[in-house]
Amino acid sequence: MKKSLLPLLACCIVFFAACKKNVLDEVQPVQATFQLSFDANTKDLGLAFTNTEITLTNKMDGTINKAKADKDGKVVFGSIAPGNYSAVASLTVKAADYSSITGSYTAQDIVFNGSLEASVTSTSGNLAITLKSGTLGNWVIKQVYYGGSSASNGAVFRDQFIEVFNNSNEVLYADSLYIALVYGKNTRVSSVDVTQSIYQSNGQLNWASAIGMNSSKPNEDFIYLKSILMIPGTGKQYPVQPGNSIIIAQNAQNHKGAYTGTDGKTITVKNPELTIDLSKADFETYYGDVPGINQLASDSDNPIVPNVKVLMTDDRDMILNSNGYEAIAIFKIDDAAKLAAFPSPETKAVSSATIYYKQLPNNLVIDAVDIANTTASSRAAKRIPDALDAGFTFTLGGSYSSQSVIRKTSTTAGGRRILKDTNNSTADFDYLTIADATKTVFK
Repeated sequence: MKKSLLPLLACCIVFFAACKKNVLDEVQPVQATFQLSFDANTKDLGLAFTNTEITLTNKMDGTINKAKADKDGKVVFGSIAPGNYSAVASLTVKAADYSSITGSYTAQDIVFNGSLEASVTSTSGNLAITLKSGTLGNWVIKQVYYGGSSASNGAVFRDQFIEVFNNSNEVLYADSLYIALVYGKNTRVSSVDVTQSIYQSNGQLNWASAIGMNSSKPNEDFIYLKSILMIPGTGKQYPVQPGNSIIIAQNAQNHKGAYTGTDGKTITVKNPELTIDLSKADFETYYGDVPGINQLASDSDNPIVPNVKVLMTDDRDMILNSNGYEAIAIFKIDDAAKLAAFPSPETKAVSSATIYYKQLPNNLVIDAVDIANTTASSRAAKRIPDALDAGFTFTLGGSYSSQSVIRKTSTTAGGRRILKDTNNSTADFDYLTIADATKTVFK
């Protein structure tokens, strides 16, 4: 009996050895090579690729690798696991160097960014990333509290807010400043059928396929808005001093305590330590005056806090996606109503129920921030073009963690903090373990 088992055992040993070898073959590290180039507007300026750094993030497990370019713009990662990656390239050229090399004077450092969603295998070849410069604005988005607090013991999403900061050395007026939520596909990239023309290769919507689209570069030169809010004012009604900021609250209430909802019922939390006091916010987003909106009971108007103007919305309040499927932009324009609008590329036929999204040119955007899911494997494609934000940011705790993303401090000048603004949220932002609405916290 034992003798008859020997051939079977030998076969099993060979089989398992073969399986083990195949598994090892699958996880063998590979080399990833990226080739950088400058875009058409800057490729002939004589700028060097040296010091450009690529941050490579594994989209399955979140592993991060970094490497710098050589003088020819080549970046090599010698040994990484094969898989799907997000690559973000960033180069900062000092103002004096830029002025000397190009002959065009600038008082500010110039930042170039580029990104790529790539599948890295042993046969990937050179992966191309184009570097583009972006506009650095006087206003920056300083803090975004999108995750909310505990659904059982906190305020859920009621305590969300956006903080905008004066990063200049002069008084700015918040009057007529627009805050917009950017529309995009929330599905994780691996679940999107990119063979369809309505999607880009990175898994995001391909606006070239939108009905009525008449722009030559709809994905590169524009973002598409699902909600637009505007700070009111007469022009110089809301001054913001250098180094100061304003907070736009979803609900300008003290969420640590109790307040009365629009239905007359008391709204409170079990653990006040998980949430924040927004009763002293600068503005709130009250939707009770918006025609056709089924207002939430939690959207109670605080009469001492000015309301923003709700010009366009796809929701019942300024509810930010707690899972990080969100992007925010600030801009100024004479009349946002004049912006062109298009249905989603997924729309096959237009009807009276079709939703249209405003098309905002990149050159009108003052600042924009792309927010991602905390878990790498659950992230959707970016909504913001590289020229506006080459990276993305997120909180470590994720949804309902009480955490917020916060912009880092770059330097100080005359006692005034200047926040980091390289148009790359991966480099520019950190996170707070609990959101802070006091307008004094910095990283």
